[in-house]
Amino acid sequence: MTEIELKARVKDRAGLEKRLNQFARFVQHVIRDDTYYGLSVETRCKLRLRRESVISGGKSDSKTFVTYKRKEMRTLPDGSSSEVNDEKETVIQDADVLEAFLRDSGFLVTLRKHKNVKDWELVLAADAFPKEAGISQELTASFELCNVPPLGDFLEIEILSPSDNPAILDVIQKKLHELLALAGIGEDQIENRYYSELLREAASR
Repeated sequence: MTEIELKARVKDRAGLEKRLNQFARFVQHVIRDDTYYGLSVETRCKLRLRRESVISGGKSDSKTFVTYKRKEMRTLPDGSSSEVNDEKETVIQDADVLEAFLRDSGFLVTLRKHKNVKDWELVLAADAFPKEAGISQELTASFELCNVPPLGDFLEIEILSPSDNPAILDVIQKKLHELLALAGIGEDQIENRYYSELLREAASR
């Protein structure tokens, strides 16, 4: 599956939550702590170790994921852009074993990131997309309202594409921008930089 994602800054968190509840289904509240490993700070080739806790009814259920992404920013002819990722992910039982191996193999901790996330979903019928796109199945759009210290609040909208066909990716990119407007967020609030860039910039101030 190919992950297509759009990220925008949020000015009115409470107002956005209210709007999302009007058209999407609230799924869960999640805390994510990410540690990125690479052979150098500058390398774009990184492994992400994610410790995730789903909070429900005052209790939390924790899992640990290992993720590798090939990232790309794609720009449409109209100038709009979004992030397209080829993502490989698996669940592991013991993160300590992997972390020990990475350290002993010369990998460095290149970044740490904390995200406090509220997650909504919207199921999109096949006819929500242009017929010529050839999308014949329902797709799910996820809306993640994220607080990322010290950067503030962001809305991430993501759709997993069943194909890496460029024409289908373009159609899904356009749908992401439509969903951003549905959430009441303007194109001027889109943030095309990666969190890693923003966090390093904040740390250097």
